[in-house]
Amino acid sequence: MMISVAIVEDAAGVRESLAMLVDGTDDCRCVGHYESVELFLSMLKDIEPDVVLMDINLPGGLSGIEG
Repeated sequence: MMISVAIVEDAAGVRESLAMLVDGTDDCRCVGHYESVELFLSMLKDIEPDVVLMDINLPGGLSGIEG
């Protein structure tokens, strides 16, 4: 069973590293990585992740906790 993972992180380097780590893990696939909760939520219906890795301390807009 493949686990689909979405990532919400404002730091581009961290976000891209996490996506590579997830994609390099057996049975996991990164279905999207986003810099804000708002962008993630706008894509949620299209990606339908099993797991979301979310930074809880995002600047501006919605926080990871609110997301």
